[in-house]
Amino acid sequence: MKSVATRDYLSILLDEVSLRIMKLLEEKELTIQQVATLLDLPLSSTYRKMNKLEQLDITKKTKIIRRLDGLDESFYTLWIYEISVSYKNKKLVYNAKHKPLEDKIARLWQKFKN
Repeated sequence: MKSVATRDYLSILLDEVSLRIMKLLEEKELTIQQVATLLDLPLSSTYRKMNKLEQLDITKKTKIIRRLDGLDESFYTLWIYEISVSYKNKKLVYNAKHKPLEDKIARLWQKFKN
């Protein structure tokens, strides 16, 4: 895992907008534009939040689709199923559990099946 300060995870867990984004991406893969529209957020703020979530490996880019106008559209999903923060040895520590490999394989199979 990347070197990330526990306070970065705490800031995400205490941020209502980030939690709403995580909940939305747990249900389905979406673009940043779709997230902004569904949550009625400014696009610039949504990009910043999504960038932070991706840096922390909380979300992951799952696919990129080239649109007819030549621009790429990236889809994201929630990549973790649990984050815990605890106080241990006189400091805060975090643990993020990512989705198991079998979930990734099942998602890939669903794409081919449809």
